Amino acid sequence: MRRAWLLILIAAGGCVDLKAAYPDRRYYTIESERPGAGRPGAPGSVLRVRRFSASKMCDGSEFVRRTGEAVYESDFYNVLFMAPAQQIGEQTQRWLSAATLYGHVVGTGSSIPETHTLEGNLVALHGDYRKPQAPMAVIEIQFMLVRVATDPPVALVQKTYRKEVPLSSGEPAALVQGWSEGLSRILAALEEDLTRAP
Repeated sequence: MRRAWLLILIAAGGCVDLKAAYPDRRYYTIESERPGAGRPGAPGSVLRVRRFSASKMCDGSEFVRRTGEAVYESDFYNVLFMAPAQQIGEQTQRWLSAATLYGHVVGTGSSIPETHTLEGNLVALHGDYRKPQAPMAVIEIQFMLVRVATDPPVALVQKTYRKEVPLSSGEPAALVQGWSEGLSRILAALEEDLTRAP
């Protein structure tokens, strides 16, 4: 009799929907659109936006939350649709294409020879929740503009940009909105610095 009850319990356990016990993963994208008209450009110049790299702290797609001075947590259920460095590299290329500072802005797959290259390294991308009443989206990127049309190539701009954007709430969607706003501010500052480059 005990054996029969055991078999019934095992069969009942097999009917439990384990998937329903866990929330689905949600996917997000970081987006940044340049407002306004473009600037007067340099005809004949070609800027190649190289594939961006990322530090080990932000090379994964899962959201990262900072909850203490040296405490970071990853969020399995809220993730970026593609690798963050790839998303930010594509957004940078789109922004600079709209800015029209260069005759052409191309990616790594183009066969057009470039006069300049832009390298980027994503240093930080996380939510700072050390103060739960005042969470912030943190984004930090290193850029280097290189003129490769000369021999030897010359670094014209080398700078790190960091933005901390206050969030309206602690929800994941608010964090992504904060990252997008921070990226827009960074790209606007980068554009200004590129206009002053020789």
